[in-house]
Amino acid sequence: MLLVMTIIIACLSSCVSYKPKYKGEWERKQAEDNTYYTVYLLGDAGNSILGETNLVFDHLKKELDSESDRSAIVWLGDNIYPVGLAPNNSVYHREGRYKLQAQLNTMSNFKGKKYFVPGNHDWYTFGRIGLRRQEMLVDSFLRHTPNYSKQDNFFLPDKGCGDPQVVELAEGIKLLLMDSHWFLNENARTGDQSVCDVKTPEEFLKKLNTEIAENSENTLIVASHHPPYTYAHHGGKFPLKSDIFPLTQRFNWLYLPLPAAGFIFNRMRLRLSEQDVYHPTYQLYRNNLIQNLEAHGRSIVASGHEHTLQFIENDNQYYVVSGSASKSNKVGMGKGSRFSTGEKGYAKIVFKNKKKATLQFIVPGQFIEHDNIAYEREITF
Repeated sequence: MLLVMTIIIACLSSCVSYKPKYKGEWERKQAEDNTYYTVYLLGDAGNSILGETNLVFDHLKKELDSESDRSAIVWLGDNIYPVGLAPNNSVYHREGRYKLQAQLNTMSNFKGKKYFVPGNHDWYTFGRIGLRRQEMLVDSFLRHTPNYSKQDNFFLPDKGCGDPQVVELAEGIKLLLMDSHWFLNENARTGDQSVCDVKTPEEFLKKLNTEIAENSENTLIVASHHPPYTYAHHGGKFPLKSDIFPLTQRFNWLYLPLPAAGFIFNRMRLRLSEQDVYHPTYQLYRNNLIQNLEAHGRSIVASGHEHTLQFIENDNQYYVVSGSASKSNKVGMGKGSRFSTGEKGYAKIVFKNKKKATLQFIVPGQFIEHDNIAYEREITF
């Protein structure tokens, strides 16, 4: 029986890997000089190791150093692993600060706009106080970097709020930032919410609807941590290791074979954890976002959370998962998938004008013949 279950699980998990996967052919386009605006998207970047180099950050910094002020970067949450920024007197503060500082250092000469949104790990252990510490460190550092747009707020939403809010990147291109974990997790909404524009999940959805509707004429990039679509473990696609040795998800060294229990546990957690797509609260968030965007027109929805790179087209929207800046995971393909890989990297949008852009997924150190671009696609709005 154990052997039969193992074979079944192996078949179900065989489509999940680190390797790049494509639906259809793609070709590298020749770079154009007439760039209107450029946006970099990176998530789950908070796992830099003390004393080790990060190939993704090294590659990114070279790109950012050469950018003009007609550019922006958005860090898509989980900026510090495994928990948020500890107090100064904690033994964990130095490590957490180092992980955040590694991201900040990539922007030391960057002339464009800079934004961070929180992820679930940024909330863990230290809650809103830890999030506020992170926000103040980000703001204090970035105020002393090139700041052509006179930006004064770099961590949004601020003060531990969930508030969906829109900022302008360039004429005709807007960025909608929000804290999806605040909506998904009840504990994140405890405490004094008087400083926040929205204080309940219902108010969150109402403001989200308003912000999208008021920008119907603009090209919109929606940036938050949790993806509406994903085809890695948060979306129900698990690697063979997680099914056969489920305890390794908690303890890397604990290879105790529990294939039946692992298979059942992994499918149950999809509806028990608000961090997974099939949880009812996650579904409420996802469905409302999709419904509002369908009324708006075509947009880009950028997220991290999964330690993968994915491009998905569903509901007349472009879904970009860019969560492998410092961690990687196995990934598959699903409804609307055009590309996926479990390699470390980031996404980049090069706008030719406010209604046309080239979307690139960059994997430093690989795809040398394509300038490290693992996938490229022209998109229109």
